[in-house]
Amino acid sequence: MPESNDFPRASIIEGVRFTAQVGVPNVIQGLFKKRELPTKVAGVARADLFGFMLIQGLVRKYGPGPFYVRVATDETLFVSDPADIVFVLGGSPEPFASDPPAKKAGMSAFQPDALTLSRDDLWHNRRAFAESVLQTGKPLHSLGSRMAEVAGEEAAGLSGEIGYDELNTGFQRLTRRVVFGDAAADDTGLTALLGTLMSAGNRTPGKAAKGYDELIERIAAYVDAAEKGSLVSLVAKAPHDDATAVPGQLIHWLFAMGDTLPANLTRALALIGSHPEQRREVYAELEGVDVGAARSIAKLDHLGGVIQEAMRLWPTTPMFGRVATSDITFPDGRVLPAGTQVLMSNLFNHRDSARIPYADRFAPGEWSRGDAGQSWSFNFFSHGPQGCPGAAMSVFLGQAFLAALLRRATPELISPSLNPSKPLPHGLDLFAIRIGLTA
Repeated sequence: MPESNDFPRASIIEGVRFTAQVGVPNVIQGLFKKRELPTKVAGVARADLFGFMLIQGLVRKYGPGPFYVRVATDETLFVSDPADIVFVLGGSPEPFASDPPAKKAGMSAFQPDALTLSRDDLWHNRRAFAESVLQTGKPLHSLGSRMAEVAGEEAAGLSGEIGYDELNTGFQRLTRRVVFGDAAADDTGLTALLGTLMSAGNRTPGKAAKGYDELIERIAAYVDAAEKGSLVSLVAKAPHDDATAVPGQLIHWLFAMGDTLPANLTRALALIGSHPEQRREVYAELEGVDVGAARSIAKLDHLGGVIQEAMRLWPTTPMFGRVATSDITFPDGRVLPAGTQVLMSNLFNHRDSARIPYADRFAPGEWSRGDAGQSWSFNFFSHGPQGCPGAAMSVFLGQAFLAALLRRATPELISPSLNPSKPLPHGLDLFAIRIGLTA
C-alpha cells in the first residue's frame, strides 16, 4: 500500500523544467504538422535527449508508479510503469477519454469529428465504422492485392538520392489512391488543403479552421463516387449514420497514412541503409518472394519489424494523453479526480533501458522473433480499446512499399551518420535524412 493516499508530486521547479524541456519543444516543432526549421534546431540542440534525461530522472525520483507533474498551468498525472499503462489504456475511452483539452483544441482545426475526440455512444458508433472499413483484426485486408499493386507502382517512382520530401510525395499519392481510388491520384490540392488545416491545428484554435468545409466537400465527393478497389468503396456496407460523419472519419486516415507512415518509412530506410547486418537479413527474407503478392508481403515479418523498430526508436507522437471522465481509483487505492489529465511519454517508455535491454539499438528481430509486439510500453499505435484500428493495414502498406523499393535498389544512408556499434540517438531529424538508392 502507498505511504500516502495521494500520488507523489514533482516540485514546481521540476514542473517548469518539464514544460520547458518536454512540452515546449513539441509545441514549437508542431504538434500535428512538423515545422522544418524548428525541427532542425531541436535536432541540433538534442532536445529529445535532454527531454528523455529529465523524464528519466523524475521517474527514478518519484516512480515507478504515477506521480503528478505540472505542465504549464495544469497538474498532470505522469504514468510510465507498464502495469499502470495497461490500466489506463485498457480503460479508454471510459473512464480515460482520449480528448484532453489541448489535443481537442488542436485536432478540432482539421478533424473536429475525429474518432479519438468522441465519447460514449458516438465513440462506439465511429469505432464500429472504422473497424469495418479498415477490417481491424484481420491478418490481411480484403483489398490487400490492390494495395500491394498501388504500393509497387508508387515505389517505382523513387530513385537516386531521396529524403522525406521525395518519399512523402509518392506516399501521399499512394494514400489518395488507396483511400479514394485512382481518380484522386493527382489531387494534390486536397493533400495541400489538409496540410494547411493541420498547420492551423498547431495553434490549437479550438474550432474548425478556415477551409475545413471545403475539405469535407471534396472528401464527400470521393465517398459518393465510391471507386471500386478503394477504401471508400466499402463505406456503403459499413455501419454508419448521420452521426458517424463519414467524411470526417477519413481525415484521420489521410494524415496517418500520408504524413506519419512515410516519416516512419524514411527512418526505416535510414536504419536499413546504416546497419549492414540487419540489411542482409532484410534481403535474405526478400529472396524469392513475389513482392507484388499481398499474402507474400504480409509474411515479411522481419521487414515489418524494421518498420516497427523505426516507430519505437523515434516515435512520431512523443507524448500522448488521456483525461479522467470521473473519479478513478487506481489498483493501489489512490484516487485520480475527475478532469485530471494523464500523460505518457513514448519518448521515454520506448527507450527506457531499465526495462528494455535493446532500448538504444536497432533490433527488428524483437518484433519478428521476440515479444516486442505484446508490450504495452510501445505505443506508436496505442493499445486497448482505442488502439489504432488501421495498425495492421499501415504496417502492410509499409511492407509493400519497402519490399517493392528494396527489390530494385539498395539503400545507403548518406546523412546523418548512424553508427550500428553505438547507441542510437534519441532524436533523428526527419528533414536531415538523405538516402542513396543504388540499383
